[in-house]
Amino acid sequence: MHPSPKLKPFDLDDTILNYDPETPDARFAAMGFEAATSAFSERLPRPVPWPHSPPTIMPIDPAPAEDAPLSKGYDAIVMTWTAAEAAALAALFTPNHLPSTWYEYRHNLASYIPLVTGVRAPFNDKSTSMARYYHSLGLYMPCRIGSKKVLLFKSGLHLDYDGPQTPLRKLVTELVDAVEPKLLITTGTAGGIGKDTALGDVVIGNRVQFDCTTQFKSEPWAAAAYSSSPLPAGALKAITPSLLEVNAAFLPNKPKPKIWHGPTVRIVTTDFFGFDDSTNHYKLEGKGQACEMGDAMVLQALQTRPKVSCYAIRNASDPQVDNPTGDMTTANHTAGQIYTKYGAYTTAGSVIATWAVLATL
Repeated sequence: MHPSPKLKPFDLDDTILNYDPETPDARFAAMGFEAATSAFSERLPRPVPWPHSPPTIMPIDPAPAEDAPLSKGYDAIVMTWTAAEAAALAALFTPNHLPSTWYEYRHNLASYIPLVTGVRAPFNDKSTSMARYYHSLGLYMPCRIGSKKVLLFKSGLHLDYDGPQTPLRKLVTELVDAVEPKLLITTGTAGGIGKDTALGDVVIGNRVQFDCTTQFKSEPWAAAAYSSSPLPAGALKAITPSLLEVNAAFLPNKPKPKIWHGPTVRIVTTDFFGFDDSTNHYKLEGKGQACEMGDAMVLQALQTRPKVSCYAIRNASDPQVDNPTGDMTTANHTAGQIYTKYGAYTTAGSVIATWAVLATL
C-alpha cells in the first residue's frame, strides 16, 4: 500500500494562484474547498450566446517547441494570471482546448532563471503538482475574434511572488516586441473594494495604480498610476445582459453584474495578496473598485511601447468579506471558498468585456 500524499495546509495565496478548476489538485479539497470535489461541469463557466464574432481557436500546426519564439502578426494579446482565470478564459474562447492543451512558453528561459528569486514563485516550485509551471514563462493559444488574431497568454510570472527584480516587466516587453500587437488586455479575477463592488461585477480600470506597502514600498513607482486606453465605441453596449446572465445565474442572489467604467474607476495593484474586508484590514477602501497583483506593472512596461493600447479588465471574484470579529484567518478562508466556488462564473464577465473590446475595436 502506498502512503497518502502529503497535503498542504490552508494557503490563500496558493489557492488564488494555483487552484485549477479544470483539474483541481487534491490539496485544495484537503483545505476544505467544496468546488474542488464538485463535478467537472460545475467548475467552469457555461457557453454564452455570442451575437457575432464568436471566438474561434487557431491551433498551431505543427505544435511549436517550448523554446520557440512567438510569431508576429497578432492583433492583440490577452494576458491572464492564475490557473482558474486561464481555465475560465479558455472555456469561453477556446472551449475544446482548455489550458492543459495550451502550448508551453520557455523562450529565452535562461535569462529569467537568475531573475526569479522568490521562494513562493510558481516558476521555482519543484513539487509534482506544479511541474507544468516550473521554469515556465507561460502557456498560450491563438484564437480569432472577428478579423482579429488574438494571442491568449497565461503568465508564468507574477509580480508579488517572483522577487525584487520584477521579471514580469521584462516578460511583457519581450512579448510585445515579439508579437507586435496593436493592443494588450490584462484581465482576470480581483477583490472587490468597498460594499458597492459586488461579486461578479466587472471593473474596467480607467486608471491602474500601485499601492505598494511591503516588498516594493521603497521603489520610486510604489504609488505610481497609469492610464488605460479609451474604450472603443460600442464596447460597453456589446456587454449585453444576455451574455452576462448565463453565468451570473450561478452566483448568489443571481445578480445583474455592474460594469464599472469611466474616469473615476481605478484598479489597485498591491505588492502582497490582499483583499477588502469589513474592517478595512489592508487599508484599500477609497483607493479604487478592485485590487489585484499585476496590472500596474503591465501598464508600466508599456510606457516604453506607446503604440500599444492597453486595457485592464477585472472581475470581482470576491466581494468585501464580512469580518465582524476581525478574525483574518477566518476571513482568508472565506475569501478562498468564494474564489474557488464562484471565480470561474465571475470571470465570465471580464472575458465577455474583453471580447467586447476586441470585437468593436
